[in-house]
Amino acid sequence: MQNFSLAGCDETANDILENIPSDSERRAATDGGNRRRGAGGYSFRRPAPFRIFRRQVDGGAGASSFDDDCSAGNGSVDTNLRTVMMSQSAGEDPEERKITAIDKQKKEGDIYNISAEGDINPLSNDYFGVVANYFSVGLMMGGSTSLLYPVLIVKAGATASLMTASYAVVMVCWSYKIVFGFLSDCFPIFGYKRKPYIVIGWLFCAAVLIALAREGNDVDPRNLVIMFALANLGYVWADVASDGFMVFIAHREPIEKRGTMQTLVYSVSKLGQIAINLLILFGFSGPEMNCPGYQPDPSIPCTNNIYIIKRVDPELYTNNPYSWCYEMCDDATFEWDLSIPEFAISICFVIFASIPLYLRLKEDKVQAEPRLEFLAKFWSQLKRKAAWQVILYGMISHITFGVCNAAKMPANYVWLDLHTFQHSIMVIFEKFFFFVGLNLVRKYALNVSWRKQVLAGSLLVLVFNSLYFIIIFDVWRNSWFYIFTDVSALFMYTLNFLASHACMVEVAEPGYEAITYSLITTATNAVSPLSAVVSYQLLAFFPLLNDQESIATDTPEVRSQFASLQALVMLINVSSLLSLPLLPRQKKETREMVAKGEISSFWGSFVILSALTFLCYSTIVTFVTVKYH
Repeated sequence: MQNFSLAGCDETANDILENIPSDSERRAATDGGNRRRGAGGYSFRRPAPFRIFRRQVDGGAGASSFDDDCSAGNGSVDTNLRTVMMSQSAGEDPEERKITAIDKQKKEGDIYNISAEGDINPLSNDYFGVVANYFSVGLMMGGSTSLLYPVLIVKAGATASLMTASYAVVMVCWSYKIVFGFLSDCFPIFGYKRKPYIVIGWLFCAAVLIALAREGNDVDPRNLVIMFALANLGYVWADVASDGFMVFIAHREPIEKRGTMQTLVYSVSKLGQIAINLLILFGFSGPEMNCPGYQPDPSIPCTNNIYIIKRVDPELYTNNPYSWCYEMCDDATFEWDLSIPEFAISICFVIFASIPLYLRLKEDKVQAEPRLEFLAKFWSQLKRKAAWQVILYGMISHITFGVCNAAKMPANYVWLDLHTFQHSIMVIFEKFFFFVGLNLVRKYALNVSWRKQVLAGSLLVLVFNSLYFIIIFDVWRNSWFYIFTDVSALFMYTLNFLASHACMVEVAEPGYEAITYSLITTATNAVSPLSAVVSYQLLAFFPLLNDQESIATDTPEVRSQFASLQALVMLINVSSLLSLPLLPRQKKETREMVAKGEISSFWGSFVILSALTFLCYSTIVTFVTVKYH
């Protein structure tokens, strides 16, 4: 084959190469029917005709020339360009073949950088409300879950299954994020898809907390759980809309820095959890929460409830059989107590103080798309391999790694005397080191293989969890030793957490930020209640581990059942690594999967039906457990 040259027209050729649009640019510049967009759309400059590349065969084999103002001569056309062009199918339009050839030579960043717009500073006045929202999310999430231990385990003496089910009920709305994502993306309010829903969600949450405050300090534990679940519905609504903002900002980060926004908002959420647990530490470590049967009013006689008396300190009851309820027990750290109404109102104060920040968020107005058209486009997004594979990984890994030893909480109370003060310190350490871990990952491991992070994190978590056998067999029963193992395990889990969440940003396409991100988190969160159900249903095989009284006997049979349950849970946890091949290695591989555009209606339907099935089963079983236990 004869070689060709572009002698004398280097500048023209280079100009052509730089200004030929990619396939995605051409699609964006048309309305779908190959018609050029009008005002406000894209326009492309064509400084020279495409026929500069075309050959005219003038006669014999191999004889050819260019028909433009650049004549053929010695030298050669760029080898890579010619090779790519020759590899295209013969039936492809010549102009399309040229554009595809140029696209394949474009720099990698064209498919890896999701948005061409510049970075957004999340701490600027226009977007600081997004960060503030996650602090409030941390307050509500941390407050509604951390308060369950002192109320249910310490004060009420709840069983392991009731405690686990109550935690799942409080967090159940996280499994329905897709509903709020659909509302946010499909039903703009006054043209805004994010701000109004953030404000509405937090106002609803505040209204439920005010209703909880009116219940008084003697609210029934089951009513407390339901009220917290309803309050969480409000802040999850706000969180989903804020997730749309978060993904919008993350899409504008260059690929080497993408993940910075995610780690920032999750770090701020942990700060919120630390703040609320400090309030629980100093507010609920008094006698009313930690001394069973305590009565601050001397005019009210001590209770005769046998169940409560069995949990009273024997020495205290023996020394004061008629006035034991008026004395502070050893488990109380402080002499004062914060009431549940005061706790709820303190969170409301932060919520109302943050509303102005949400109202000033910068957001462009949009027109609502037709619902069916939007859902059809969303379904096409879901069918992509990049989407359903990430969802499938999240579901499988969360089901198995989320299973826990439900007997641990009552065992910690009766074996280690882990009262509210120590439990709150443990939670604060957990959130603090999780915060540290997130920032270490943001600084040093944003581009480390996600699979390696999950593998390392999972194995290290199992190592620290295995140290609980030392407590089971009474080699060393010390509450601070347990706190060390638990905090260390959660610190290692930072690797798993960020790796499983970072891929969600890469899959969510512009325009579908909230609904796509909420769908993936819904699918993974939907199996969290299922993991809780599995956790307390395993107790059916180990009947001695469900009640605090039976665990307190500490017989060889109790220890044997506890060790067997702990080993079984660890085995289920390690099986989560079997799903690791489904997780993309890193951001570039995820974006390449998106660019390939492989689709499967079967797998898209499979993950949706699986998530719905798991969600319905776990929700029903969890609520039934709390109601009738």
